[in-house]
Amino acid sequence: MTGFGNAMRGEPGVAALFVVLWSSGFIGAGLGTAVSSAVTILMWRFLAVAAFLLLLQFVIKGHRMSRSEVAIQALLGLFSQSVYLYSMFGAVQLGVTSGIVSLIDALQPVCASALAGLLLSERASGRQWWGLGVGLVGVTVVISGDLGLRPDVPAWAYLIPFVGMVALTVATLIERKAKPQAPLMDSLAVQCGASACFFTLVGLGTGQAAMPTAGQAWLAIAWLIALSTLGGYGLYWIILKRHGVTYVSSLIYLTAPATLVWGFFMFGDAISLVSGVGIAACLGGVALVHSDRTRKGVVAEPATPRPAQDDGEETRHATT
Repeated sequence: MTGFGNAMRGEPGVAALFVVLWSSGFIGAGLGTAVSSAVTILMWRFLAVAAFLLLLQFVIKGHRMSRSEVAIQALLGLFSQSVYLYSMFGAVQLGVTSGIVSLIDALQPVCASALAGLLLSERASGRQWWGLGVGLVGVTVVISGDLGLRPDVPAWAYLIPFVGMVALTVATLIERKAKPQAPLMDSLAVQCGASACFFTLVGLGTGQAAMPTAGQAWLAIAWLIALSTLGGYGLYWIILKRHGVTYVSSLIYLTAPATLVWGFFMFGDAISLVSGVGIAACLGGVALVHSDRTRKGVVAEPATPRPAQDDGEETRHATT
């Protein structure tokens, strides 16, 4: 963990890995909801990962967490996992394409940066706002290359992903304001536990709690646990801790282009010339945001020190 934490201080490869892993969630949503309901997939996903992490961190390793920290982590889990994923998966199940969902999700940087300036002390510079704006245009162009009339999808279904986007933004700001000090894996365990409770209640209440029987459903669940929860979601909080709201939010702009690439390799979906232009714009927008940090010599805020755990884990993280 120490070596990984040091690598987080500036290696662009980690940012690229985050984009790939974060975008994998949209592909996993498509895989799962093709054979089962969104609630069923999410319920069994979080039951599995929560059981594993809670057992590992709090039983086998014997870690402890204060009640206030548990409350903060549970709240973060409800916003950044439960509401966010329920909205995104629900929209995909209703017929909204993963590309359009990722486009709406990509509005999160503008929302997060604007609110961070109002509520926190992380005001974005003019160059960063230009970068965010260029990135937004790029994402719009990417998706517009594949947009088509879909009369089978209700118009209100396109509003659902906006709820998830706002929920993730709220969780991001709560983390930056509260600055919890729990280790990453402990935080993930509590957040996943809260989400497991949420989706189990929803599943039981809607009659969608039955264990999936299709092999593709379990493939999607395994995919989402390994790549999205333990991979992309964990990296989101680590990067947020070290680099702030604007930086991590700007990376989400690359989610839509990355989703198109995933779709090309997994499903053979063609990438149009228009989409290629949009991808270039996305890269340019992210480059503007990151170059402003380099020009000003912005460095990551140091992690709050704490006594090392028995397993030697030293890297801290303020949330997940």
